[in-house]
Amino acid sequence: MRAIGQLIAARRKALGLSQAELAERLHVTDKAVSRWETGRGMPAVDSLEQLAEALGLSVSELLSGRVLTAEELPKKAGEQIVESLRREWRMAWRGVLAAALAIALACGVYFGYFYFRSVPEEDLVGLEQLAADYLGKPRRGFTVDFQYEDLRIVETERRGDYLAALCTDGAGHWAMCVYDREELFPDRWRSGGGKPQLSAGKLGSWNFGDPQEAVIIFCGGDLPAEAAYYTFQNSGVTYTCPIEEGRVLDVFLLPDTADISSYPEHLLDENGDVLPMERFSESAAVPAD
Repeated sequence: MRAIGQLIAARRKALGLSQAELAERLHVTDKAVSRWETGRGMPAVDSLEQLAEALGLSVSELLSGRVLTAEELPKKAGEQIVESLRREWRMAWRGVLAAALAIALACGVYFGYFYFRSVPEEDLVGLEQLAADYLGKPRRGFTVDFQYEDLRIVETERRGDYLAALCTDGAGHWAMCVYDREELFPDRWRSGGGKPQLSAGKLGSWNFGDPQEAVIIFCGGDLPAEAAYYTFQNSGVTYTCPIEEGRVLDVFLLPDTADISSYPEHLLDENGDVLPMERFSESAAVPAD
């Protein structure tokens, strides 16, 4: 840039022009001419030809910063064309790289969102945190005694694309969280529903479905010692399931039906006799959202 500025100043002076006069011919300010001559700026590309003509130079000489011989002019012009092509090629590649980086960043943000909102099934601590965050959300008109900061999972059950966890806070309160399989990362799970609180000693259920399948989940903790089985009906079929260690967590996927009914529910003793239902059931839906 300094050589170019020195050439502009030398030719201007040789032609007996002031900076203001040269600026007037080029329709720029004398400050612009001053910046060119001191190397603090460069003429715009679209003004190079006009500037070269005003100074009695070729564009090649102007860009070279010196007067060229007749033999040098074609070679120098060719070099400048090659350099211009190289410069354009570099700028084009920079644009491609910038676009590629932007796309990579957007993909990273997109996939990262789905990845970090989910955890693998074996990450029990992660599942507990998801359950506490989801079930512990404030719900209008619904108060729970469950201490979500003390939530721990005592049992999990997976069927198809659904994972359920039976939770307790260690103070006699129970809850159940349902996780959906993360579509982009099939080995990871995200919280998607559940029962924020279950009454100790009572059997609860959580149901949902679509025309392809019905999903029914039974859950409960601290069930009475005399309860050995529970039953329910769906689409005219009666199901009988065992109760182990005073806890229940069973996930049922019923294909080709949208029937999510699960009644009447009964608790049975080891002889198959029905226990009083009002003591041990809370099948009424508990809001999860």
